[in-house]
Amino acid sequence: MKKPDWNEKQIERLLNQMPLVKDKQTADEIYQSIQFKIQSRKKKKNWIAPSIATAAALFLIAILTPLILEQGAKEQKTAMDLSNSEKAKIETAVQDDGQTSEQTISNDKNEDVDHQLNQVLMEDQKETFVTKASEAEDIITVGFTNDQAELILPVSLELNDKKKKIEVIEEIKPEIYSDELGPISFELSGAEIDEEANNEEVNIDYHKNVQISGSSEETLFLNSVIETFRWDNYKKANLYTNDKQGIELSNYGVKNEVEMQKELKKAYFLYQYSEETQKLLVPSPNSYDSIEQAIDAMKTGLDHELKPTIVNHIIIKNIFEDGEQLEVEFEAGSKFEDNQEFVIMLESILLSAKEFGFKTVYFKGIDINHIGVMDVAHPIEVPFSPNPIEEH
Repeated sequence: MKKPDWNEKQIERLLNQMPLVKDKQTADEIYQSIQFKIQSRKKKKNWIAPSIATAAALFLIAILTPLILEQGAKEQKTAMDLSNSEKAKIETAVQDDGQTSEQTISNDKNEDVDHQLNQVLMEDQKETFVTKASEAEDIITVGFTNDQAELILPVSLELNDKKKKIEVIEEIKPEIYSDELGPISFELSGAEIDEEANNEEVNIDYHKNVQISGSSEETLFLNSVIETFRWDNYKKANLYTNDKQGIELSNYGVKNEVEMQKELKKAYFLYQYSEETQKLLVPSPNSYDSIEQAIDAMKTGLDHELKPTIVNHIIIKNIFEDGEQLEVEFEAGSKFEDNQEFVIMLESILLSAKEFGFKTVYFKGIDINHIGVMDVAHPIEVPFSPNPIEEH
């Protein structure tokens, strides 16, 4: 059979169809390698053999070298393309990850702000019968008296403007609070009030004849003055009638001043004029010798107007005084709930503790962590004052 004639293009095509050959040798190295292999073969010594071998080698070199160089260039380009592609992917991934991280951080921050806002809103919605010590600058507490002129009803007004507390007290009209509290009166109505330069004394000038008969009414009158100013830092109220020093009282004679006592050692009871009016935490008319006696009184109440504030099925196991902290331990197994009844109980104890000079109260034996706005798992700071309502 006649052998086919191969031209250069056919040989090149055939070589292109062969498997990819990767060779890092230079053309000279390839040439030397071929020469070495040819010379190492045992062939007949023929004058034409070296010429043929040389020609074949040169022919292969001529064909393979461009292909090898081209293939190397392609591989280098592919590697560079892949490198650039991978680099771009990595940069994109890093950028995306950075953006994702920033977005995640932003989302986390937003969620945290939302959570804090929700906590504040939840606390605002929860019921409380006291004002916090931190709110003292924005609160003025006044001592109203009930319709029978028997009880002092302390009420804390939230200031809505930049008026001084003294100015607010001067302008109070008790009748505008009757829908919320029932019929009440205010012993300082119509009085001119100013503050001494030392900010520790107030002057109360009544531009009317103060006619009070009987020791109970006189005591109630003086207690109303004390209840209005003792929550702040006043130490004394100087009394005047129509610019003249003193107020005429039947049993006391002329009363020139009233000393302020911040700690009156009172128990706190629940008062509510009717089902339509607010519940108030009201101090007892009399004082007690100890905080234990005050809390015992709060278990039973005093009469139909001053009702008990201690939940009837809750047993107080122990009351312990630790410096400025009062520890109240409830009997193990006591079931507590986050509702108004338990808020009233704990906040009345806090108010009474303040009356005896305690700064914090630590409740032990409570099976939940929060009641109302209180974190009962930790010691609680005593309040500033009782019964917050908005100023009208």
